[in-house]
Amino acid sequence: MRPSRSQLIEALVAELDSVRRPGRTALTASAWLLGSWAFVLAITLAAGPLRPGFASQLLESPRFLAESLLGVAVGVVLASAALRLAIPAPATPWQRNGLGLFLLTAWIGAYLYGLWDPALEPSMLGKREGCWLQTLLFGAPPLAAGLWLVRRLAPLHRIWNGALLGAAAGALPGLLMQIACMYVPGHILVAHVAPLFGLAALGALLGPLALRRP
Repeated sequence: MRPSRSQLIEALVAELDSVRRPGRTALTASAWLLGSWAFVLAITLAAGPLRPGFASQLLESPRFLAESLLGVAVGVVLASAALRLAIPAPATPWQRNGLGLFLLTAWIGAYLYGLWDPALEPSMLGKREGCWLQTLLFGAPPLAAGLWLVRRLAPLHRIWNGALLGAAAGALPGLLMQIACMYVPGHILVAHVAPLFGLAALGALLGPLALRRP
């Protein structure tokens, strides 16, 4: 005798396991950002001093300040987007991450424009040897921490999650290099911003492996 519809539903429900409700992504993103900022700042200072006069440059050049604030926004929005994407929703990843990708494009565009009209007078002052490698290495631990946090949610778009976390993690040391290393727009694009895409690629590769739930 075939079970009735109500019996079938009751049997299926009885076999379901309880699922922990995802936490607030805003709180999680804030904790990740604060911890990552503290780590990247500490290791950046341990590797060398900040560029002399950067504070006065921020105060005296509105465009340099705007570039810096835009970099902060990129890290914050991409990290928040990665955590929100780890909670299933009907919208596509492109729809849910449009703001972060727009800000990233605008940040890069500001330095591309700076090739013709830089916000500051280009200078070798504060030059750090191997700053591109420092950007990659300093962003790796925040990426690993972000993957651990996302794994505790319910990520369905693992490649997207990993790439967004990698980009957010790369934005942190990339931004700090703006006040730690020399200000030359071409150098910034190659040595401070480009490593962000390297970490995004690394996150995209690690995402399907690290975010796979047992």
